[in-house]
Amino acid sequence: MRSSPLSSVSYAYLDAMQRAFDADPQSVEPGWRVVFEVLAETGSPGADLRTGQDALWRDRGHLQAQLDPLAPRTATHDPLQAVYAGTLAIESAHIDDESRRSWLRSAVETGAGLPAPETPHRLLADLIAAEEFEAFLAKKFPTKKRFGAEGAEAIVPLLRRVLTRAANEGVTRAIIGTMHRGRLSLMHNVLGRPFARLIAEIKGAHPFPADAARPADVPYHLGYETELMLDGRTISVSLLANPSHLEAVDPVVLGRARAAQDEAGDARTVLPIIIHTDAAVIGQGLVAECIQLGGPAGYSVGGTVHLIVNNQIGFTTPQQEARTSRYCTGSWKAVDSVILHVNGDDPAAVAKSADIAVAWRQVQGCDAVVDLVCYRRNGHNEIDEPAFTQPTLYARIAEHPPVAQGFAQQEIRAGRLTQAEVTAMRDAARARLQAGYDEAPGYPIEADRRRPRPTSRPTDVGVSAGTLQTLSDLLAAAPAGMTLHPRMGRVLKQRLIDAAGVPWPSAESLAVGSLLRDGVAVRLSGQDVVRGAFSHRHFALADYDTGVTHTSLAHIGAQPSFEAFNSPLSEYAVLGFEYGYSLERSDALVIWEAQFGDFANGAQIMIDQFVVAAEAKWCNPSRLVMLLPHGLEGQGPEHSSARLERYLQLAADNNIRIVNPSTPANYFHLLRAQGLGRYTCPLIVMAAKKLLRLPAALSPVTDFQPGSAFEPVISSVPDGPIDTVLMCSGKIAYDLEEERARRNATTVAILRLECLYPLPSEQIGALLQRWPDARLVWVQEEPRNMGAWNWLDRRLEAIATDVACKQPTFAYVGRPESASPAGSFHGNHDADQRMIAAYAFSLSAGAGSKAKRQAA
Repeated sequence: MRSSPLSSVSYAYLDAMQRAFDADPQSVEPGWRVVFEVLAETGSPGADLRTGQDALWRDRGHLQAQLDPLAPRTATHDPLQAVYAGTLAIESAHIDDESRRSWLRSAVETGAGLPAPETPHRLLADLIAAEEFEAFLAKKFPTKKRFGAEGAEAIVPLLRRVLTRAANEGVTRAIIGTMHRGRLSLMHNVLGRPFARLIAEIKGAHPFPADAARPADVPYHLGYETELMLDGRTISVSLLANPSHLEAVDPVVLGRARAAQDEAGDARTVLPIIIHTDAAVIGQGLVAECIQLGGPAGYSVGGTVHLIVNNQIGFTTPQQEARTSRYCTGSWKAVDSVILHVNGDDPAAVAKSADIAVAWRQVQGCDAVVDLVCYRRNGHNEIDEPAFTQPTLYARIAEHPPVAQGFAQQEIRAGRLTQAEVTAMRDAARARLQAGYDEAPGYPIEADRRRPRPTSRPTDVGVSAGTLQTLSDLLAAAPAGMTLHPRMGRVLKQRLIDAAGVPWPSAESLAVGSLLRDGVAVRLSGQDVVRGAFSHRHFALADYDTGVTHTSLAHIGAQPSFEAFNSPLSEYAVLGFEYGYSLERSDALVIWEAQFGDFANGAQIMIDQFVVAAEAKWCNPSRLVMLLPHGLEGQGPEHSSARLERYLQLAADNNIRIVNPSTPANYFHLLRAQGLGRYTCPLIVMAAKKLLRLPAALSPVTDFQPGSAFEPVISSVPDGPIDTVLMCSGKIAYDLEEERARRNATTVAILRLECLYPLPSEQIGALLQRWPDARLVWVQEEPRNMGAWNWLDRRLEAIATDVACKQPTFAYVGRPESASPAGSFHGNHDADQRMIAAYAFSLSAGAGSKAKRQAA
């Protein structure tokens, strides 16, 4: 974009100088006179400083726009001033693409590509409905929190217009995420959620009566699925449930929209809409993460329409304390989005902003942002007193009429409406609300639409030897004519099934390939997942000479889609995206892998509020798989622990499955069972990096075939009497096996707990009752205050007591309590691992006192 020194000069000054020169060239300062004379000599039409002014209005007019509803408006004179510095302002100077800027300016200045303006009658009806809705609830429930839209009533016509225009532009599905403010009004006044149901829920009716034990959630967190008929066109709308955590729903919207687009085969037919508030959209880093998902192929949704309810205040925090930037929309400048600022007290301008936003998204395929500048008439909630902290602001607000009243008077003065018509609108709105309130006591909530849960499939997920061999041969073959890296031949050779057994990476590929043959789509996403962070996966082979890639799993025959995408360096947004994708595609296996399990804590809000709790709160089932590399290997505190203990604390009511598999076959069966719908809850996999290449971590091919299955407990028991049982989970089992062999400790049984939740109590009890006199020991490599020990301690003791073990209390063997998950020195780590294994065996009744002293 061309810049000019004139950008720093005020518009009024330029205009005055031009006029003075036109009247008398000698009257202006010599330097300016030269500029005007040169421009005049060019002979070009309009070659004067007003041309520069036009550019300034287009690029900088928003800085003088009349956006604050609480501030008086002034008249505009210049045509471009009216367009760019009135109650609707457009930011476009940041857009690098000249064709996009030209399209936008044509639409704004001439209306090219835009529909006829919204009718004042429709706008006023929406505003009155929004105002009366809040007034009715305030009267009936004066002490209830509802986070009403008073001061931002224009969000109702704004969202309705966006949906209407979207339907007219070919959108058949809209997926919406929104905050609390105005949510109830939008659900009823725009999406048509029955007012009787809303009232019933406010009064305490359970939103899911058939699941009365379910904790559910407050009304302003619940989702809603509906179909709307707008301008004769049908559009399906999904309003997603969301927690109080600000902006957390954003990536869920994007993921679910992308899944719907993949099924539809056309991104333009599915529109994601996210509604924010100003304080949250600028304050939450998740927003920037989501914005950057707009471009990469694996995450693009063809543009999102963002609507910002700009309260001009946070809870009690004014704008100057909430951000540094002039606007709350600055993040979108990084990705060439159109940014529209509009005065919430000008309904016609609000409707036009919706028209531009939808048209931009459909034509340009990127984000459009509408900054609806309004105010908050009440406090953060209805029982908060805002004048405690902003007395002068709320004095002005108290004197300011609601937008519906001001707009009605404007239309009456213009002769387009009569007072009688306005009164009739209000009476009709109040009557509808009262009728819904009266209906609420007997409203049949179960009659509303609910998303169906996926059905379980057969338990046998083994695969025939022939299919395994065919997949193995395919995955081990290089495409004809492709030149591979010199070391790739060895990698491919390892994929062949042989008598030695199947290693971990091959087990994963066989699971994915066999699912594709069974008709299950598979999506894998995360940082560096295509190759694998540990160079173990290599799903895409790259030609060494050209860089062209080939993904074998995408060419196994007639199959659904297989997609593997390297993600941006994000956990929070990407996990949320994949979770949203899994909600929409319950028929697919959706996997998110953390580069290291430790980094999943960057997405802890998504885990806490959605992955583990959404089914209980909102009846939203998901089969998402989270792969979390876990295990102490001497790589320091940030590459060791996926925080297993946290997931165990979050587990209840079969909400998730938490596994720590130690064999390739068990990992294979986990993925197969999840993909085939054997389980309908998220799967959390603690995946040890060491096992990717450990020679002992091989499974015979028979363990993958029909009749085989996931083993929740794996027992390794020598022949003869047993005096000690060592129970563990994960890769430390191999250290124990090695130590037992070194000692020839034939009286020690080793039990690997592969499934931590739900705890396989029956299987554990059946094993322990074989050795009622044995000493019981829990062994782990994590510090004592981490890992599974604190969660398992009493549970294991209860199981042992139930099966009459004489010493039911388990002893603990592992690292001592620590503030850090692991140390940083590899030599110390190895010594510690050996010490843990040695001490575990020193507790055996058959161990000598010398061994005990050495271990101690």
